[in-house]
Amino acid sequence: MSLTHTAYSTRKLIKFGGLGIILFSFAWSFLVTGIKAYRKAHPPKLPPTVRFGKLPPITFPSKKIEKKDFVLELADDKFSEFPDSAKVYVVYRPTSTILALEEDTKTARSLGFVTQPIKINDGVYQFQNTTFKKTLTMNILDGSFKLEYPYKKDQTLQGSGKLPDKNQAIDTAKAFLRTAGKLGPDLETGEQTITFWKISFDGLHSVLSHSEANAIRVDFLRENPEKDMKIYSTKPDKSSVSVLVSNSAVENKRIIDVDYKYSPIDRESFSTYPIKSAIQAWEELKAGDYWPAIQDSSATVSIRNVNLAYFEPSSLTNYMQPIFVFTGDNDFTAYVPAISSSWISE
Repeated sequence: MSLTHTAYSTRKLIKFGGLGIILFSFAWSFLVTGIKAYRKAHPPKLPPTVRFGKLPPITFPSKKIEKKDFVLELADDKFSEFPDSAKVYVVYRPTSTILALEEDTKTARSLGFVTQPIKINDGVYQFQNTTFKKTLTMNILDGSFKLEYPYKKDQTLQGSGKLPDKNQAIDTAKAFLRTAGKLGPDLETGEQTITFWKISFDGLHSVLSHSEANAIRVDFLRENPEKDMKIYSTKPDKSSVSVLVSNSAVENKRIIDVDYKYSPIDRESFSTYPIKSAIQAWEELKAGDYWPAIQDSSATVSIRNVNLAYFEPSSLTNYMQPIFVFTGDNDFTAYVPAISSSWISE
């Protein structure tokens, strides 16, 4: 074999070998990218951690459950895809009622209630501001409170004073909660919505527009713990933290009603639990094992939508648990606990 032929063969080998290496590199890169994409779209299913053991059942407020016939009328006539497990979050509670009372007394003073609290029930204390006729009722066990002003009797609020716009009302409500030290991080980053209200002698009525209203209610919605999983309170049309802002130019009459029921949760402290299938939850609804958040007088209710969500604890508990939310005609809304029954204590 001549030297010239050897050189030619070597160059040919290098040429096609290099091309082969390049093609192999592209193929390998494509394969690795494909594997990563598949794993991202189909993550391995890990068994639920259930590290809190059996959970207490969700305690809903007492309400009469009427026998109904339910008809399922969903888009595409089928349930959405739901996971087979969900996170349960730890809810923080005061460890000392004495310290909780001290903290709530400081909060009351920051809001202008300087008198000593009066105990009206176990863990419930009331503060009075006689100058501005306001009442503050605080529950030191669950951290909730209610601020009230007799706005129905105040004729100055029933006029056509300058009502703040949406952003002004939200800023006023946020400033109030900050002053009280009650604007939690997930309330700050969550959504704030407004509704329009009219104060009259016979009560507070919902109206459709800013021009009809003399008060604006700001509802604070927590940032969702999980994507597409909202937190529902006992009133689906009202959040558990709301502030009613009036049209008054008098500073102490701007905030006239506050409902605050907020359970701090640690988004890093959770455990996963198996949940029921949508079909199981549907069967429980039909059997009457549900809690009616919004009632409907009809004997037959068409269910139009089913969601997986979280329930804002309405009573003392250490956990925030998921629920199935069934909604239908005439705003009918029902909650069915989502955690598998085998992991709920009796």
